[in-house]
Amino acid sequence: MPFQPTRIALAVLLLSPSVLMAQSKEQPATPVSEQKDAKPANEADQSKDEPPMQTVEVKGSANDYDPRRDDTASKTVMNAEEIRKYGDTNVFDVLKRAPGVTVTGNSIRMRGLGGGYTQILVNGDRPPPGFSLDNLSPDQIERIEIVRAASAEYSMQAIAGTINIILRNVVAKPQRDVRISTSRTPQGRHDNASGTWAQKIGNLSYFLNGAAFTGRSDFWSRGTSQFVLPDGTLSQSRESTDEGNFRYEGISLFPRVTWKRDNGDELNVQVGLQAVRPHSEYSWRNNNLVGTFPSPDWVEGQSRSSNGQLMYRGEVNWITKPVGGKLDLTMSAERSRNENDQPSEMFTKDRTLRLERDWNTTTRISRYALRGKFTRSLFEDHSLVTGLDTSIQKNDETRIRNEQSGTAAPTHLVETFEPKITRLAGFVQDEWSINKQLSIYLGTRWEGVQTDSQGTGLANTSSRNHVLSPVAQTLYKLPGKSGRQLRLALTRTYKAPTLEQLTAKRYESPLNTRFAPDSSGNPNLRPELANGIDITYEHFWAPGALFSINASKRSITDYIRTKLEEDAPDHWLYHPLNDGAAEVRSLEAELKFPLKALSPTAPGVDLRASVHRNWSQVSTVPGPNNRLDAQTPMSASLGVDYKNKKGDLSLGTSLAYQGGGWVQISEFQSQRQQSKRALDAYALWKFDSRVQLRLSLANILNTRNTSERLYQNAEGLSRQTSFQPDYTRTGLNLEIKL
Repeated sequence: MPFQPTRIALAVLLLSPSVLMAQSKEQPATPVSEQKDAKPANEADQSKDEPPMQTVEVKGSANDYDPRRDDTASKTVMNAEEIRKYGDTNVFDVLKRAPGVTVTGNSIRMRGLGGGYTQILVNGDRPPPGFSLDNLSPDQIERIEIVRAASAEYSMQAIAGTINIILRNVVAKPQRDVRISTSRTPQGRHDNASGTWAQKIGNLSYFLNGAAFTGRSDFWSRGTSQFVLPDGTLSQSRESTDEGNFRYEGISLFPRVTWKRDNGDELNVQVGLQAVRPHSEYSWRNNNLVGTFPSPDWVEGQSRSSNGQLMYRGEVNWITKPVGGKLDLTMSAERSRNENDQPSEMFTKDRTLRLERDWNTTTRISRYALRGKFTRSLFEDHSLVTGLDTSIQKNDETRIRNEQSGTAAPTHLVETFEPKITRLAGFVQDEWSINKQLSIYLGTRWEGVQTDSQGTGLANTSSRNHVLSPVAQTLYKLPGKSGRQLRLALTRTYKAPTLEQLTAKRYESPLNTRFAPDSSGNPNLRPELANGIDITYEHFWAPGALFSINASKRSITDYIRTKLEEDAPDHWLYHPLNDGAAEVRSLEAELKFPLKALSPTAPGVDLRASVHRNWSQVSTVPGPNNRLDAQTPMSASLGVDYKNKKGDLSLGTSLAYQGGGWVQISEFQSQRQQSKRALDAYALWKFDSRVQLRLSLANILNTRNTSERLYQNAEGLSRQTSFQPDYTRTGLNLEIKL
């Protein structure tokens, strides 16, 4: 019988938490919100002249406490231990094991939706221009917050949800550590050296986290392209081979200085730097098997790419406490520069005709932002927050194009593109703790975006959009100390058009086909608006133990569809337009089960499982399988972790499953998504309090990447398939505390 992880996960999730709770002999940890109400046992005997003393007994470690127990706005938090557990080399590998999150390439998805549907934040703000998650080491991350329902404090561009990556910058005690890691596959390698140096001296503290990395990977893929006439005749067929290599080296630094005054005011100055130099070489060849192809038929090509990427930012944050409240002001400035030189050559059969291209592109981006937030308690058990968020971003792109085809005269063209994005947002929110059982969160946020662009050969365009987004969330704890609670969230979120979608600039494909068309924008696009509801049941029946189930729905209007059509004979173009509506539904279940929930003497084994089922449909795309954004229909995960009593040995394994199937993208286009199974494992040895070694294995099942795309109309059927192998990655990570 074939291994079916989704059935196993469902079986685990259907275990009754009530039965497990009845067997537990350990009392749950006291939530933070209940500690303030605890009374000392001898309160009546205390002297009237002495202040009352509170004695609170808390069982369980800090890692056992889940903020979902008390936060009105629900969020799942991955702490530093979970992030570094498997020795991953990038944040994408970390998130593939997060409940409710799937990763396809470098697309991070919640509810199976990526792109602009899932909002990615760094320290609560949009990543700086030029900031690369690929080059962010997990060692530089303090925690990751996964937020299902939006909040007014952050941007409401979160139809599917928000993932907030918090970088390390807290100085609780002196820190000096060095981490050296390496990973290998038959295709390549990755080496990383990072470290932290932090100290607190009186009211002044400083924190420096940095990393240097280098690596190389080889790649190859095989594919086929076919065109079948309506009567079933194979008119065209070709095989393709692609191969090449990718090399890179870079550094990242995130220093921070904090000064705390005796009156409680605080000044934070932070700087960020990422510098990367990637290089790649790539070659491809087509072997025509049946029929002829449009002239000139480029059957062979090669290209090289040399890049220089630099991002740096500065941020000043001032926290003060005027008029009984708390004012948090942040000013930031960010700049990035990306230089890319890409010479390429293409040939027809027997190299009778040659096309030379050398595109040299320089992109400079600057952004200036101001954020302010004022918090104050009003009346009894009300926490009011209001704030302002504004930014201006300017892009300056220059592309020098040199081309020559055969014996024709060479061409030289300089193109410029200068878009400007102005954002303004204001919000207000109130969290009201009515009593120990019920709390309510109400908020609203107004956001406006104006995009102006101009460039060589383009008409000046301007686009202005704004959205008012109310949100309401409630948390109700069932009476007593059962650990059972219910959540309800009503949201209005949106997905804004991207810069490329709003501008009239045309991006030309080197080899134009139905599967590699040109693309252009549409300045008249409107944001997609979504009304959503989330209902959640959670049960915390023991320290570190959780069962939750969530059902949600999103109704989307002004859906942005990318239309593929011929704008000239045998020349294809993608362009976006608002077209119709869409509906998204999700059902999610999660279980955390430490064996110590059964008995305090049980071994240190933690079990975890999650299952996520997603549905969606687009009104203007014929079904079946007309899922939004090629939505992942199902995902599941299973994990087991073990730590011995001495705490010097930890073992773990994790299986993540991602479902696939056919997706109808438009009336004529469809594609098949591959089902994926990712099995990872790790072993951690702590030699003493200062030195530990981690061995990790990733992609143990050697999942291969396959894809298939179809385009069918009255002229016939185009089919394209591809195959790319993948291999197990072995990693070693040594951490030394100085």
